[in-house]
Amino acid sequence: KNHCSSESHIRQMKLFAQDKDQFIEDYSRLFEEGYLETLKQRHGTARIKANTVYQEYISDRHHIHMNATRWLTLGNFIKYLGREG
Repeated sequence: KNHCSSESHIRQMKLFAQDKDQFIEDYSRLFEEGYLETLKQRHGTARIKANTVYQEYISDRHHIHMNATRWLTLGNFIKYLGREG
């Protein structure tokens, strides 16, 4: 069965259609939390390339996909983190 025609995918698309802004905000928060948790657990306060942390984060098969967030690129996400502290 094609993923896009699966019941779970259709259910998620209906939820998205009801309140896309909230949906994207929730996934953005989850992505940020997951990314920062990966950074903290694996590297502590050491200086590390953002893409290295991203590759480690997405190696978890249950990660939140960046395309479900408000950030179009990893660079945009890192700039956001720099502004937000």
